[in-house]
Amino acid sequence: MKQRLQLIIIVTTLVVVGLSSAIYKHYSLGFSFLPSESIRTWTVESAITFTANDGPVEMIFNLPNTSDNIAVLDMSSIDSGYTFELMENQAKWSREQAKGAQKIFFRATVSSLKGGQDLVPSSFKPYARELKEPATTAANNIIAEVEKRLENRTNSPLIKSDTIKSETITKAIYLLTALNNTESPDTNVLISEAKFFPTKANLAATVLNKAGIKARPVRGINLVRDQNNASLDTYIEIVDNNKLVLLNPTTAQPESRETFLSWQIDDEPLLDLIGGSGGKVAISILGGRMAAERAAVLHGHQSGSVLIDFSIYSLPIKDQNTFKLLLLIPIGALVVVVLRNLIGIPTSGTFMPILIALVFLQTKLIAGLVLFITVVGVGLVLRSYLSHLNLLLVPRISAVLVFVIIIYVAISVGSHKLGIAGGMQVTFFPMIIISWTIERMSVLWEEEGPRDVFKQGGGSLFAASLIYFAMSNSYLKHLTFSFPELLLVVLAIIIMIGSYSGYRLTELRRFEPLARGE
Repeated sequence: MKQRLQLIIIVTTLVVVGLSSAIYKHYSLGFSFLPSESIRTWTVESAITFTANDGPVEMIFNLPNTSDNIAVLDMSSIDSGYTFELMENQAKWSREQAKGAQKIFFRATVSSLKGGQDLVPSSFKPYARELKEPATTAANNIIAEVEKRLENRTNSPLIKSDTIKSETITKAIYLLTALNNTESPDTNVLISEAKFFPTKANLAATVLNKAGIKARPVRGINLVRDQNNASLDTYIEIVDNNKLVLLNPTTAQPESRETFLSWQIDDEPLLDLIGGSGGKVAISILGGRMAAERAAVLHGHQSGSVLIDFSIYSLPIKDQNTFKLLLLIPIGALVVVVLRNLIGIPTSGTFMPILIALVFLQTKLIAGLVLFITVVGVGLVLRSYLSHLNLLLVPRISAVLVFVIIIYVAISVGSHKLGIAGGMQVTFFPMIIISWTIERMSVLWEEEGPRDVFKQGGGSLFAASLIYFAMSNSYLKHLTFSFPELLLVVLAIIIMIGSYSGYRLTELRRFEPLARGE
């Protein structure tokens, strides 16, 4: 019972860890479960122009912000003679000597994220700015009037959508609508106060905070179409039930955050220039598509995800290609375990079918089967002659190895002369494994007879064929490489099968009389 409990705990842990890691990568990092899926991306290019004052130049540019809905995948600079440095939320260019007109391009590739929750980030701070009299009294009057009208909000024509149920959002809409009513004396007092704020949105955020709604102004771009000279639109972000809601200060209505790229928050400057003048920023947007896997890897690198930094994706491309094949081997092992322990198909060894399947990936299935049968068949004939010489084990196996190499050479040369390109692929078969296979089948022939040899040989080729189809499946190849943690689930299944001690499928007919009690 104790052993069974340990087995249940181990299997459950492996399944939970493997599946939860894969689900996290899918929803948080954007990894796709489908191999051919692509996502919409946008290349946002900022052309920065200014005039240098014939001396050292330092320029700091505010970077676009990531969110639950938008991920910044890549950032780069196109400049001449400048030192470029990426900081936490800013990009910095510096140069010891510059004169005259200067132009620098900054590019960022961004994409939408699935399942964005719009959760309030830990860095969120409400816009803090005090009002002075008589603006304070005017703001209090507007807030008091809105709170009275909230009692009859169901019949109010100000709410355009019946889906808006939140008290916070409704109150914010009422307040923004009141701030847009220029016929109100209180509103006009506040408008006269707006000259002391960077924008009217800053003033509106101040009033919202005064009314108990956490709010801040934000500027950004809606990524809905290709644009030249795109402008940064101003919005207001409010907190509602620990989620961010984007409001349009002009229409006083909620806006979608799914395609909104936030760029400036509160009073952040877009561009800070030292050693130059006339700094201008022109923003262009170009839409495109990118493989979901590549976008997820770029997003993981930008966000500093541990699952990306300490994973296969941190290796050189050459090594990644190697692991693409190695990660498929556990799938082959699972196929062998199912065939032998559940179905009852015999194979020549446990891993020989996997190695043969790896060769089939290089030679293709039909050509691989023909070459394997030819090499093993000729090898068995030659090995049967050695059995009459009564050689010791090591010399006998060494002689079989020499025979295998000679067979390789003969097949390669013969196929080349006949113009059959497939015969040259015989060298993909591991000669040591083939030699051991011939030796084991020959001993089995002598001890059990040809029937068992054909059963094991046929079972091995059948298993190798199934493993070949599994390893060449694009869906499985994608899952094992993009979600290697799913191999923990494969391990859990293998352990479960390893604890099974009942009848195999092929034994049901054989032991049927015992089951009936005869």
